[in-house]
Amino acid sequence: MRRLVYGLLGLVACGTAAAQQAPPPGLPTARIGTVFPAGAKAGPPQKVTALGVTVAADELTVTGTDLDEPERLYFSHPGITGTFVPPPEQPIDPKKKDPPPAKKANATAHKFKVAVAADVPPGTYDVRFVGKYGVSNPRAFVVGALPELYEREPNNDVGEAQRVALGTTINGVLTANTDVDYSVFTAKKGQRVVIACRASTIDTRATPMIEVYSAAGTKFTSNRNYKDGDAVADLIAPEDGDYLVRLAQFAYQGGGADFVYRLTVGTGPWIDAVFPPVIEPGKPAQVTLYGRNLPGGQPADGFAVDGRPLEKLTVTVTPPTDPAAATRLAVRDRIDPATALQDGFEYVFTGPTGASNPVPIYFAREKVVVKKNAGGSTPSSAEPITAPCEVAGFIARRGDSDWYSFDAKKGEALLIDLAAVRIGVEADFYLSVRDGKDPKRDLSGEQDDDPDSLHPFGFYTRSTDPAPYKFTAPEDGKYLILVGCREAGVLTGPRATYRLRVAPARPDFRAVAMPYSRFFQSGPTAWQGGTQALDVFVHRADGYSGAVTVTAEGLPAGVTAKPVTIGPGARWGVLVLQAAANAAPVVAPITLKATGPGPDGKPVTREVRPATVTWGTVQQNANTPVIARLDQSLVLAVRPEKAQFALAVDAAGATIKLNGKDEKLAAPIIVKQGDKFTVPVKVNWAAPEKQPVTLTAEPLAPNPQNAPLTVQAGAQPTKEKPEGTLNFDVKPNAAPGVYAVTVKGVAQVPFVRDTVAKQKANVPEEEFADPLLVTVIPTSLAKLTVANMPGALKLGATGELVVKVERQFDYAGPYTVKFAAPMGTTGVTADEVTIPAGQSEVKLVVRAAADAKPGSVSNATVTVAALYDNKHPVTHEAKVTFTVAK
Repeated sequence: MRRLVYGLLGLVACGTAAAQQAPPPGLPTARIGTVFPAGAKAGPPQKVTALGVTVAADELTVTGTDLDEPERLYFSHPGITGTFVPPPEQPIDPKKKDPPPAKKANATAHKFKVAVAADVPPGTYDVRFVGKYGVSNPRAFVVGALPELYEREPNNDVGEAQRVALGTTINGVLTANTDVDYSVFTAKKGQRVVIACRASTIDTRATPMIEVYSAAGTKFTSNRNYKDGDAVADLIAPEDGDYLVRLAQFAYQGGGADFVYRLTVGTGPWIDAVFPPVIEPGKPAQVTLYGRNLPGGQPADGFAVDGRPLEKLTVTVTPPTDPAAATRLAVRDRIDPATALQDGFEYVFTGPTGASNPVPIYFAREKVVVKKNAGGSTPSSAEPITAPCEVAGFIARRGDSDWYSFDAKKGEALLIDLAAVRIGVEADFYLSVRDGKDPKRDLSGEQDDDPDSLHPFGFYTRSTDPAPYKFTAPEDGKYLILVGCREAGVLTGPRATYRLRVAPARPDFRAVAMPYSRFFQSGPTAWQGGTQALDVFVHRADGYSGAVTVTAEGLPAGVTAKPVTIGPGARWGVLVLQAAANAAPVVAPITLKATGPGPDGKPVTREVRPATVTWGTVQQNANTPVIARLDQSLVLAVRPEKAQFALAVDAAGATIKLNGKDEKLAAPIIVKQGDKFTVPVKVNWAAPEKQPVTLTAEPLAPNPQNAPLTVQAGAQPTKEKPEGTLNFDVKPNAAPGVYAVTVKGVAQVPFVRDTVAKQKANVPEEEFADPLLVTVIPTSLAKLTVANMPGALKLGATGELVVKVERQFDYAGPYTVKFAAPMGTTGVTADEVTIPAGQSEVKLVVRAAADAKPGSVSNATVTVAALYDNKHPVTHEAKVTFTVAK
C-alpha cells in the first residue's frame, strides 16, 4: 500500500534526521529542511503569544544547509513576500581599540519577515530560500483563513494545556521524541469539532497521533495516518464543556526542528472523499461530497472513516474550461509521485461555516460511468458497461468485490486500467478478466501490483495498482471484469474508491522534471560558466512509443538549453542549462515543454511538471527511494560564483568501426542498430588548478541491459591531456529513433568558502555537456518473404513473384521493389513496383525475352527499399531461383 511505502520512507527519514542535516558532498547549494511557522493568515499580521511574549506573527525561521548570505524568500504566489531579518549587531566595547568583525549570518538558520496580501487565496504554496548559493528546494507554506497561534510551552501535561478557540490553527513543533503537546477547547453539546493536524503534507518529518479526551480523562477518539503522516479526528461533543487534544509523535519515534505541524481545531466543513473522483474535462458534473460538518449534508448511508460517521452532500462542480487543463494536474496540495501522472484540478467547498480542506478531482479519458452500488457483487449480477468508458466505483460493503460485464468482438483489443493508489486511495486493488459463459475461467490471471516505476529511486511512482492490462477478445461474446480489494474486509465506502478504464489504447505521454540532485533536496542553481542539469522522466501511457523532445522556455538572459530528445526506447533524459560566463545573477521561473508525435503524426505538446526531492537519503547509490513531490513552479537561479571547468562533446570528431578500421562519422551522428562508435570529449578549464576529470554518461534506462544504447568511458581527461573519449554501443534490438546522451564530468576542485580564513578544501564539482543527439536507424523495416514462382518461366512470357513484407517499428510508408537477374543472365527483367503505404504485398512481374537463354536462374535478387523517417534508406534483399524454359 502507498501508506506502507510512505511510512517506511518516513521512518528511514526520521531515523537519520541528524545525519541528513549534514551538507552533501560537492559545491554548496542552498537546501532547506524546515520553515516555521509553516503558514500564516492572509492580511495584516496578527498578534500572538509565545512563551509569554506577545509578538507579530509575521516572522518565519528557515533552517537548512548552505544558507549563506540570505537575500529573500521566493514564494509561488506574488502576493507573498519574505524579507531577510539580519541578526542583532554585536555591541562595541569602548575599551577595545579595534571594533569586532561584523557578525555574519550563519549558514543553517535565518529569520524573515513574511507578508501575505489580503487577496491571496487560502491554500498551500511553495516557499524557497534565496541566498549566495542559489535558490533552494521548496517547502510548503499554507495561507489560512483562520486566526493562527504559536504553540506555547510548557504544554506537556493536562494542567498546561494551551487554550484555543474553535476556528484556530496552532503552529507547533514536536521538539523531541517524548514531546507531548496539549491544547484545550470549549464546545457546546452536539457541536462537531474537526481536529486536523498537517505534517507530511506540509513537507515535515512528523507523523503525529491525535487523541481527544474529556476534561475528566475519558478518551473519545484518536487518529493517525489519515493521509500519509497527517492525522484527522473529530468529536461530537456529548455535553457543554472543555475537551483536551493530546498530540504526540506516533510511537515516540523521532522529534526535533524538522517535526513541524499545523493543528486546526474548528467546526468548518471537512471533505473526506469525492465521488465520483473523476469527471469529464470541460463539463460541469454532479459529485457527492462525503465528509463532516457539510452544511445541509445528510447521513452517508452508514459510511464512516476510522469509526466516525460521515455526511454526504451533492454539489455541481465546474472544472476549468481551458482545453489544456485536461492534460494538467492543477493541485496545490501535496502530490506524491504515485499520483503525479494523473490529470485534474483542486476543489474547495465553501459554505456558511467557511471553506473546506482542498481535495483533488481527476479528469477521465473516456465517458464516465458511475457504478450503481446496488448489486454487481456477483458474476450473475455483473453491471453491464459499454467500452470505451471509465467506471467510478467503490467497495460498498465489507468483503465485497465488484463485477462488470462487457461485449467484445473477436480480435478486439481493449486496455483495462484500474487505479486507486494513483488517485490517492490507500488501498490495494486487483482485477481479473473472466469468460462471460464461465466466470471461473480466468482469461487474464490475477492482475495485481505493478512493479514499474518512472525512476528506481528519484521519482518513485511504483504502487499497488495493477499495470494496465491489454485484453484481446478470443471470440465474439460477453466478458466479465472482477475488481477486488485486499482490504475489503476492513475498508469500505467512498475512501475505498477506484477508477476503471475499459477502452482501446490511446497512446499519450506525461513528463516530470527534477533537479539532478537525486539523493538530496535541492533547487536548480547554475554558477557563471557552469551548468545545471534537470532529470526529465517520460511516462508513456497506452504503449506510447514516440520520441519526446523537451525544450526550455523563459530562460533568463545568458542561459541556454539545447533541446533533449528522449527516444522511444528511453524512460528519461537530462536537460542541461548552460550559464554563460557573464550571465547576470538572477532568480526566475522557467517552464519546460515536451513535444512528441500524436496519433495522427502531428506534434502534441505537454507541460512538463516540476518536482523535487522532499527528504533525501544519507547513503547514495543505494537505490533507496527518496521522498519526492510535485512543485508549483520550476525556479532557476544564476549565481556570480564561477564554475571551474566546462565539458564539450566533439560530435564532429566521432569515429566508427567499419571492417576493423576507424572511419570518420559525420555529424550529426547517424548510426544503425548494432553499431559501435567513439566520441571525443574535451575539458576546458577556467581555473588555473587543472585536475583529472571522471567522465560518465547518463544511462537511458534503469537496467543497462534494457537500454537502447550504452556508453562506457575510454580515455579519461587528465591534467596533462584534457581530451577523453566515450565508447558507444548501440544494441542490435534498439528501437529506432533519436536519443540524447548527456555526459557528466566530476573533478576534485579547490574551493574557498570562508574568504577571511582562506580555508581551502577539495570538493567534487560536476558539470555537464550539452546532450549529444544520436539517431539510430533500423537495419530492417520489414521481414521479407518472396514466394517461389509457380512453374517455369516460358520464353517470351511473364511470371509472378509474390513479395510480402511484415512491417516493423510501426513503419507505415511505401516499399520500392526491384528485381536484378544474376550476373551473366540476359533477357530476364522486371519493372519496379511499389508496395503502397499501409499494405503488405505486391506481385512482381518477371519477363523472359524470346531470345533469353533457357535454364536455371539462380540467386536472382529482389530488393525492397524503404525510407525511415522519410530520409534514411533501408534495404532488404531476398534471393529467388526459377527456371526459364522453351
